[in-house]
Amino acid sequence: MRKNFGAKTWAYPMPVFIVAAYDKNGEACCMNAAWGGIYEENQIMVCISQGHKTTKNILESKAFSVSIADAKHIVEADYVGVVSGNSEPDKMKKAGLTTVKSEFVNAPVINEFPMAIECKLLKFNEDGICIGEIVNVSADESVLGAD
Repeated sequence: MRKNFGAKTWAYPMPVFIVAAYDKNGEACCMNAAWGGIYEENQIMVCISQGHKTTKNILESKAFSVSIADAKHIVEADYVGVVSGNSEPDKMKKAGLTTVKSEFVNAPVINEFPMAIECKLLKFNEDGICIGEIVNVSADESVLGAD
């Protein structure tokens, strides 16, 4: 049996998007994005507010990555979603997350999450819509099949 909800902007299950960017000193910070998805064929959109440290980093560096968290790392994904980088400078280290610099943009790729979308910032609207051009998608071989 189905239950009707009317016209809603729901697409479930939504992956857990972890958005990461470098600050002006090259330190990585990340956050959990509640809303996001493909915007155009080669663009991604995440909804993040101006008050986040990661947002400030994106606006300064003009690049970011969007990792897709997996069930194996739910504790880490939750931690970076509830702890603010503005008040905890070692947020990623305390979460047990490590990064490598993207080969394509000035953004960190989080090693522990199996998928990452590496982006150049195209636009950040005053309503918190961050749009990035997808420059590369990378995946850990552990999540790839033989074909």
